[in-house]
Amino acid sequence: MRRSAWIFLAAILLPSLALAWLAVRSARDQQVILEHQQAIISQNITDALARRVQDKVEESRSVFIQTTQNLLKQKGSARPLAENFNQELLGAWDTAEVGFAVDLNGKIYSPKPQQSAVAGVFRKENDRFLSNRENVPVFAQNAQQTFALNSNNTANSQPVTTKDKAISQSGLVNNPPNPNQAAQSSQQAQRLVVPQQAANPQRVAVYNTLPADSNFRKLIGTQSSGALARLLEDKLRLMVWYRPPEPGSLVLGAQISQEKLVASLQPLLDSIGPDSDPKGAYCIAILDDRGKPAVTSRTRPCPAGERRNWKHPFVATEIGEALPHWEAALYLVDPQAISRSASTLQLTLGLIVLTLFAAILLGVWLMAADVRRQMRLAQQKTDFVSNVSHELKTPLTSIRMFADMLAEGRVTEPARQASYLRIISAESARLTRLINNVLDFARMQRGAPARERRICDLVEVVREVVDTCRPHLESEAVSLAVEINAEKLPLLGDRDALAQIVMNLLSNAEKYGRGEILVRVRRLDNQGWVDVLDRGPGVPARKLETIFQPFTRLDESQASGVSGSGLGLTLARGMAQAHGGDVTYSPREGGGSCFTLCVSLNAAGGVQ
Repeated sequence: MRRSAWIFLAAILLPSLALAWLAVRSARDQQVILEHQQAIISQNITDALARRVQDKVEESRSVFIQTTQNLLKQKGSARPLAENFNQELLGAWDTAEVGFAVDLNGKIYSPKPQQSAVAGVFRKENDRFLSNRENVPVFAQNAQQTFALNSNNTANSQPVTTKDKAISQSGLVNNPPNPNQAAQSSQQAQRLVVPQQAANPQRVAVYNTLPADSNFRKLIGTQSSGALARLLEDKLRLMVWYRPPEPGSLVLGAQISQEKLVASLQPLLDSIGPDSDPKGAYCIAILDDRGKPAVTSRTRPCPAGERRNWKHPFVATEIGEALPHWEAALYLVDPQAISRSASTLQLTLGLIVLTLFAAILLGVWLMAADVRRQMRLAQQKTDFVSNVSHELKTPLTSIRMFADMLAEGRVTEPARQASYLRIISAESARLTRLINNVLDFARMQRGAPARERRICDLVEVVREVVDTCRPHLESEAVSLAVEINAEKLPLLGDRDALAQIVMNLLSNAEKYGRGEILVRVRRLDNQGWVDVLDRGPGVPARKLETIFQPFTRLDESQASGVSGSGLGLTLARGMAQAHGGDVTYSPREGGGSCFTLCVSLNAAGGVQ
């Protein structure tokens, strides 16, 4: 028992406790896990949206180049087109806010400041930059080449998305900035939009793309086309340019209308339909360089509460130098949904762990109870073998002793001879009864088929058993009384088995009845009842559930040396149940026990 307990503890209980601890720890981390999973899914959405915005800007640049090439075909070369390029471009491409033409020496041909208010503002903002007289902070992206940031800016160009990569890593090669310019870049490195989720929290507040100082000539280098952006007075200026393949050619460019560009981005957001989020758990927006919503999805609008906190989306992806410091942002419609889901998962896992732990404890208790039962049964079998050996030895000794005395002629008195013969007969009957009990029990345990049944009379069976047992009982000074309150109780059954039941009940009453036994036969409804009553000590309440179990004997019988194998009542009940009846116990009025055989006459095939 102790060894089995240690084996169970080492093989099952301790690993189960370890798994339970891991499950509890996992339950505690469910919110982090769910947030991380949601962040990965959401980041994929914003990354894809940022790429589509980049493609849209690139598409605008391609349209500008195509439009410019068409104008060049009409004019034959760049020089005739340069003076009126602003008017020509605005008439051919409605996305342009203003068109410009400049040569590499810094001469600006178009637009003329007096052409329009927009042209005047453009010249005021860009004259020194386009004429190569001033280096200004710009974001640049060329068609054939992607530039890298200078060494001072590279430290700040760390990726910030949860996928730990930037949409674009291009910048501009130029001369190292002076300390004032470095300080300005450091200020610009502070990210306005701070996502709630990021792969590396230390990088959340750092912009991925930063401006570098350059004039227009340095910027275009030997490239044929490109795009650049400037942040002037807290407003983005997005330009595209194209250099025709002519010797000493001019550079033709355009400043894109931000309003029209933003309007062209609206379908991109609206195209992200409910397929990717059937439950409507998030909304999306494109934020400008000030962290304000430039475009929001109309198919999945954000709740009013989210509009008060645009700078803190769940995840965000920088669009890159195509639209510097602009971001594709995703907001959770219900920010507490993840917490509730995590709480639900924690509760579910907790209940599962508790259930499994309770099941383990129940299994331990059941195993321990079964081990105790098996040990008790083994002890009972050992006692049974000992009792049966003693029970077999005692009558055999008596039979042999008296038989030898008679055989040797040492007893000549007829009275003594008759007495010895009665003893031999009684001990033989006792031995037969004991052997029958053992054989019947073994037969019942094997599940052997019932013996042939015939119509018999229960009253007649009881009379025969009483007549057989009376001489022995009287010799033991046991008073035996019989009350038969039914003339006949015919039924279809095994006569020998019914006789064995009554015999076992009488034997039990003889051992514990204190010299007084009453056998009562009666009929109640369609049932035959045989009561065997005695004036013994009765059965304690704690033993009522076990007296019909195999090998079970009362403690008093074992202590007082009362003979028995512990099978009599077990066999009696088993045989009775085989006849559709039962053997039950009840206390007798005035003290003692009452064991009752009840057999259903109809169900057992009784004859009325």
